[in-house]
Amino acid sequence: MKSFSFRIFITSLVIVFVVNCNSQKNATNSNTTDTTDSKKPLNVVLILMDDQGYDTSVDGMTGIKTPNFDALSKEGMRFTNAYASVPSCSPSRSSINTGMYPHANGHWRNTITPSLTDGDEAFGRQAKRVDKVGIHEYIKTLPEILKENGFYTAITQKFHMSPPWKFPYTERNPVHNDPEKYKQVIGDFIEASGEQPFFFQANISPPHRNFDAHMNKFPEYMPNVNNIVVPDYLPDTPMMREDLSKYYGCVQLADACAGAIIETLKAKGQFDNTLIIYTSDHGQPYHRAKASAYGEGLHVPYVVAGPNVTKGQISEALISHTDIMPTVLSFLGLPIPETVQGQSLLPVFSGNAKKVKDRNYVFAEHNSHGPDPKEHFPSRIVFDGQFYYIKNLMPNKSYLLPADLRAYKGWHNKSYDATIEAKDTHPMQYNLLRLLENGRPAEELYDMKKDPYQLVNIINELKHKEKVTELRTALKKWRKKSGDLENNPKYIKTRLEIN
Repeated sequence: MKSFSFRIFITSLVIVFVVNCNSQKNATNSNTTDTTDSKKPLNVVLILMDDQGYDTSVDGMTGIKTPNFDALSKEGMRFTNAYASVPSCSPSRSSINTGMYPHANGHWRNTITPSLTDGDEAFGRQAKRVDKVGIHEYIKTLPEILKENGFYTAITQKFHMSPPWKFPYTERNPVHNDPEKYKQVIGDFIEASGEQPFFFQANISPPHRNFDAHMNKFPEYMPNVNNIVVPDYLPDTPMMREDLSKYYGCVQLADACAGAIIETLKAKGQFDNTLIIYTSDHGQPYHRAKASAYGEGLHVPYVVAGPNVTKGQISEALISHTDIMPTVLSFLGLPIPETVQGQSLLPVFSGNAKKVKDRNYVFAEHNSHGPDPKEHFPSRIVFDGQFYYIKNLMPNKSYLLPADLRAYKGWHNKSYDATIEAKDTHPMQYNLLRLLENGRPAEELYDMKKDPYQLVNIINELKHKEKVTELRTALKKWRKKSGDLENNPKYIKTRLEIN
């Protein structure tokens, strides 16, 4: 079972601002990582796993080892309350690169995008295959801003953002799950950057399904099936353990890939002047996690290390993936566009603040995984650090799970069938799946300290009446402030030319 009790160690810091050759600001004292060479520009590397939930050994997951995530936690700051803005790949990545929620930037579902092996024409405005859903044209993205300011930018594994010309990376490479190849590719990126500062979005494909595609090639990362933990929302059966062991094996492989990236930064002399953010696009590739409003689909591992980041600290601050873009721009001394809805985390990184300014809640959403209306199930989420409130905007609607969450063919998913077959032995887990597919109520409330896997909806308990009112009000205000006007996702405006 996961541990949800953490201590925060925050020390008093004296901050001295130093302007480097690129006028990039940073702060330092004896308790922060600050060994930068003033002659070197500041860089950023975003390490982004694909479909990994809050599952690392340092965060309390037994049966697996994530030595590189754990080691970076000692060199930087680990966050225990980090949440994706949405539990699906495309909208999450576009949210990260715009600092906006999907309903606001227009990219509300997964989209058709080019492969990183495609030619330049597939990424330009003359591309022949472009999804009708994508971010609004008037929004400035992180890659656009960095390109305008002389940065060398690169991306690995997959693109998955729309429209492609709004994310103009200097270089693209499809490396996705091989630690040794990551060393080579990241090293090549660093060499190619020359004297330019760089930004790498180092995407890693595991633990996205198909698990077998990863584990058959790297069996040394498979854990002992008897030692892993089965989350309470899934039935503990041999078939489920077989599937989960491969997921955890992929988590360990992803950690090895991340370690290869970090090792290369050190070998190339770029570690000390680089901000590293190591997280996942969203949560576990299981039903009632990915492509759902529940915590297992949004709660992600998150560690940051680099100049002016307090070392070896744990933060319980509520943070969102919408904070990544403003944090990166603030770190680099670049202006933050008015469209950005997240906030810079630098005051928390430095230890000057225990929480994000004026933030008492973190918000998230789900609209649909894919374009099929059967997959539409719009929900909005507000979490205060203990109580997790879900408003289902189209309650009682039937919901078709995405193929990778239910199908063996193509995806080798055994978890769905394992849950169906456990109807008699594990009726609670079976009923949670059936409720997911048909019959979710208009509102849900969970006490995450007592019920971290959200098994019992307490929305109607009288003792929580005031809390429900509080969270309803907070959500209503957020929806109004963020321009969340539609309950049905098919009416969300997308790819507008002007604001």
